[in-house]
Amino acid sequence: MDSRPQLIGINAPEIKDARDMLAGKNRRDPSLFICEGLWAAEKLLERGISVEAVYYDNDFFFGGRAPAAETALLSRLCARAANVYPVSAKACARISDRDGADNCFIIARMPATRPEDIKLADDMLAIVMDGQEQPGNIGAILRSLDAAGGAFAALTNRRVKLTHPRLIRASLGSAFTLPVLDLPIDELIAWLRANRFRIVLTDLTASRNFCDIPASGRVAVVAGNEHTGISPVWRTLPEAEPVIIPMLGSVESLNVGFASTLVAYNIGLRQKGLM
Repeated sequence: MDSRPQLIGINAPEIKDARDMLAGKNRRDPSLFICEGLWAAEKLLERGISVEAVYYDNDFFFGGRAPAAETALLSRLCARAANVYPVSAKACARISDRDGADNCFIIARMPATRPEDIKLADDMLAIVMDGQEQPGNIGAILRSLDAAGGAFAALTNRRVKLTHPRLIRASLGSAFTLPVLDLPIDELIAWLRANRFRIVLTDLTASRNFCDIPASGRVAVVAGNEHTGISPVWRTLPEAEPVIIPMLGSVESLNVGFASTLVAYNIGLRQKGLM
């Protein structure tokens, strides 16, 4: 009797579902996201995040070519998944949107974060992304915030789904390991003010150097749209602290992801007593 698992055919609807998700065409369930590669497995398992499906190259993992540690990790992940699909290398190439397709694809459910889920502390750092349009920028900012010891992020005037594949990839998992609020701007401002957050605005019209603001307390750094900047309402808040990153060369500004990283690291390191 042949004990080898039945592979999912290259033209199966499950392959099309995964391919559509990786192309950013997730019409089935907007709370699902896809990761190409096994890099996300440990984070998903540690956080107890719901895994909807795992696709893996059966010959690679169970044909003696994959490192034993990777095969063991895949087995742990499959034990937690609602659906497991052994596939061929050709099916992996069909799913992938790039040359050199990976040997594994994971579909998981994005955790939902509500304001009451945020664990407040005396000193904490957050980044608010207001109207940003580039999934790669949002993912990179989440990654930087995580690395700088940030507590949570918030999206407002959202124009990109948090489950966008390029956002997930750029965040290296921070999109689903960090709490991320998604609120209308008036609700977000009211919540920040009610919880005594200092609101720091990255603003090209500011005169105060970003290094000169205090780092203590609850700090929310607001990063605006890549082209139009922050929404005008932020500047009307009496407690808002506009800051600028000095430009020493010929350019007028940094990419919003780099700017957010500089400001977040400056505050995060000082909050942790490392600077």
